[in-house]
Amino acid sequence: MPPIITTIGLLTFAAAGSADIATPIPNPGELKVFRDWSAGCDNGGRCQAISLVNDASGGYSEWGGPVSIIRSADREDKLKIRVLVQVAEIGSYAVVVDRKTIASGTMVEGDYPIEVTGQDAKKLATAIARGRKLQVTGANDKILTSISLYGSTAALRYMDQKQNRARTPTALIAKGRRKYRGDAVPLPVVTTQQWQPAKRIPATTEIVDLVENSPCKDDRFGVVEDQIFPLGQEDDRYRALILISCGSGAYNFSSAAYIGEIKGTEKKGASWAFRPATYDLQPSWGGEGRPPLLVNAHWEENRQILSSFAKGRGIGDCGNSESFIWDGEQFRLIEAQGMQECRGAYEWITTWRAKYQKAEELAQNDSGSPETSE
Repeated sequence: MPPIITTIGLLTFAAAGSADIATPIPNPGELKVFRDWSAGCDNGGRCQAISLVNDASGGYSEWGGPVSIIRSADREDKLKIRVLVQVAEIGSYAVVVDRKTIASGTMVEGDYPIEVTGQDAKKLATAIARGRKLQVTGANDKILTSISLYGSTAALRYMDQKQNRARTPTALIAKGRRKYRGDAVPLPVVTTQQWQPAKRIPATTEIVDLVENSPCKDDRFGVVEDQIFPLGQEDDRYRALILISCGSGAYNFSSAAYIGEIKGTEKKGASWAFRPATYDLQPSWGGEGRPPLLVNAHWEENRQILSSFAKGRGIGDCGNSESFIWDGEQFRLIEAQGMQECRGAYEWITTWRAKYQKAEELAQNDSGSPETSE
């Protein structure tokens, strides 16, 4: 367990350090809403359309989860349609569009009990684009979810356009004879130069001093928790990540990230210096005159990945999430997801992806495959 320091209503803003801005600067894709569907694509050309609760009827009575259509841009042309429903027991299912069964099969264990791929997925996507209402039924024809298809045509057309499929035989909407020349865009690779593992961290008194002068201090109420994690060692230099509590709500808890560094030992007069963490793309939260904020922050110490997960409302059907990897000097975005409409879509659309590889591993094996955030 990482050490946790409990304090009451305090915080500090230390002098900011600087880090080179990585190129290319992340540019997450745009999310679009087409009536009862949302669509978006990431920087690798992968696109996704997700159904939303019908806005006119507010129809949650038959809503058991959204339908998600995902398509890759490469020549393998992976298309899959999955239904995010929670079922009491695994059994058979049928996907019915305007009272006509288009796909059927047996559910599987996992997050996505229903998934249609290949030619069956293309057939179902065509029916979705032409239909008005989709229902998924289980045992004894029980309705598991009911989906409005208004806007699905526009959402799939948007995917075709973003993947340069319009007027080609591969398009889902408005097919044509133009040759499809699209291909997946190579994902950027983040090279990390992380220090050797170490356990040294600042003392509680130093964190309190950091906290007392922070612009977040007025947003800390009651008992709050600050977290400290070691970032490693290089010769006699040590670094640490400090996540300082910076306000909270019913289901979102904000943190400001700082980097601490010390050279030498305290016995010889060395002390920790702190600076706000820097990012190649600022997290979505924060404001003028204060450090960027991470929401419901999570630190994965093994891979040194810092994540933020901001919910638009408690049930988690809208918001945004980001994952950053520590490259040795700053945090670099490796994944971003979002859903701007709070209408039942518990799966969010990916808008940015990057791979990453340690510098020493890259030097040892130039042909090695970097890890990806997927």
